[in-house]
Amino acid sequence: MPGESDSPVLTIRMRWMFGWEQHRPGGCRCLCRMFHNIPGTGVCLAAAEPGLLIRVVTATQSDGPLTVCRDCYTALAPLAD
Repeated sequence: MPGESDSPVLTIRMRWMFGWEQHRPGGCRCLCRMFHNIPGTGVCLAAAEPGLLIRVVTATQSDGPLTVCRDCYTALAPLAD
């Protein structure tokens, strides 16, 4: 499992930029729950972990690096560039 010091920033390419909610309180707020049809808020409310970072990019925009929880980081790793 990657540790804080050896985890790369994952670059996730999307067709459209979603409004990122991470800067609100309540967890890592990754939107991957929406894509996996997990019932609830549509965003992850687990605590974000320092050092587990993603950058979301589209053809015209970039957001990040953003801190996510370990489960979201692990789920997103196969999708990263």
